[in-house]
Amino acid sequence: MCDASVTRVAIVLIALLVASLPAIAASPGVPLFADSDLGNALAQAVAGLGTDAKQVNASHSAGVVACAPALGATPRLALLSHSSSRAELDRCAQAASAEVHVVEIGRQAVALVVPMNSPVWALDSGAVFRALGRNGVGEAYPTTWDAIDASYPKLPIGVLLPSAQSPVQQLFGALIMEQGCDRAAAARIPFDRNDRIGFCDAVRDDSAVTHRRGGTQYVANWAAVAPAGQIAVVSLAELRQLDRHVVPLLLDGALPTAANIASGRYSAVDSIDLMIVVPNEANSAQRMAARDLAFSLLAEDSIGPAGSLSPAGLLPLPPAERLAARSQAVAFLEKR
Repeated sequence: MCDASVTRVAIVLIALLVASLPAIAASPGVPLFADSDLGNALAQAVAGLGTDAKQVNASHSAGVVACAPALGATPRLALLSHSSSRAELDRCAQAASAEVHVVEIGRQAVALVVPMNSPVWALDSGAVFRALGRNGVGEAYPTTWDAIDASYPKLPIGVLLPSAQSPVQQLFGALIMEQGCDRAAAARIPFDRNDRIGFCDAVRDDSAVTHRRGGTQYVANWAAVAPAGQIAVVSLAELRQLDRHVVPLLLDGALPTAANIASGRYSAVDSIDLMIVVPNEANSAQRMAARDLAFSLLAEDSIGPAGSLSPAGLLPLPPAERLAARSQAVAFLEKR
């Protein structure tokens, strides 16, 4: 995800005793923050009932909130919906007078799908932007897919999008629309990052675009009656539940399979990272409390294929990478 999309992220402070993760014990004074565009299901899967929990509204990412000097010597963790740059990590370390370490814990992705019995065709993100973007083409919106590319079917353009401002919609904007915007409208993209997001993410405002008002059952109902040419945007977690109702389209030459995601061939994917911030003044007991929380969060029954975070939308890393994430986090928190 591009750095520009970070400004859209609202923040929630989530606590430490995780009902859906029984292995995680309460770790008083070790807050865990999360980017809200990770989605409600994933947030709830790691949400706790700790006495220090409270809602935090901010215009920055969870990483920015976790780096606040006001938290003092308390170690803190943050689940991030984007990868942090070296400059962001350096700013965090300076602001919090801390050592900062980041490990990838999994991935999230979106897919374009059509009803099970619908014709299928390969799309690229540039074509998606031209077909669905408010700024995709000229003054008149294209009405059929073959108007975008002669190899596409001569079918009416239509899309079922996630609800506005939902995590899946935000991922669609960041991972598909902005990538397509870079390809199809490079000369016209505003320089200012906020203007760029508004330009690239804006979808057409005619009857070709519908926002859904529900979850997977809503998409299943749509798939049962949608005419040929209609596509929908779903998360990978939703796609797993819809496998009898929809089929994914090739996007930029790849299907959203586990192998393609692991190899990097599928493009509409972003990492979910765990940022660990340990102030220089943190004592041994505080570091061990953070270690225990981090280790439990990174355990197989959390981030593995059969773990509790997988149904909530986390795409597991390969086994060796999961083991490396646990080892790196523990080594970082145990060092003196």
